[in-house]
Amino acid sequence: MRSKLAVLALTGVCMGLSLTLTAEEKYQALLLTRGGPNTDPTIKIRITIDSYTTNEEAWQLLQTLGQAGYDQFISLFRQAKKGSLFFMNARGLKVEFHVAHVIPKEKGKKIMLFTEKQAWEVGLVQRMDGRFPFMVIELNLDEKGKGEGRIYENAQVKISGDKAIGSAMMEMDSFNSAPKSLFRVQPIK
Repeated sequence: MRSKLAVLALTGVCMGLSLTLTAEEKYQALLLTRGGPNTDPTIKIRITIDSYTTNEEAWQLLQTLGQAGYDQFISLFRQAKKGSLFFMNARGLKVEFHVAHVIPKEKGKKIMLFTEKQAWEVGLVQRMDGRFPFMVIELNLDEKGKGEGRIYENAQVKISGDKAIGSAMMEMDSFNSAPKSLFRVQPIK
């Protein structure tokens, strides 16, 4: 009887975790900009996470990069739609995420979102450097989903994995320009 209860409890926990990883999450924040001639010093943004990248999806990216090369990797990367970043200013630009990871912390979580580098600021010329082809968004949140974050516009990434269990994770390896700060990050209910 105890073993049946333990199995039921474990199944319930796994189902709860599964629902947590697939349920849509929305956050709003203020992005501190450089305040160029045609740009406000802060822009309100909305981040929507439709789902997180599974171990299997990340493992497939890693395998594709290693076996088929960068072109096939980036094609597979672009196919995944994990969420978006929406700039609430007059331009209303939307940036799609292709990889999303959540990393539990002792008191909260860290969310890492990955996409290709793209220009989104009016009136500013971005430095183009092919060695840093990604944009990474990092959110550090407490138990209530509030916190701060950064946008790394020019980043290198790496994927590391564990062949024994067939899982992998994308990480930021380095960046080439100062990150932009996100503050007043909070969930939208």
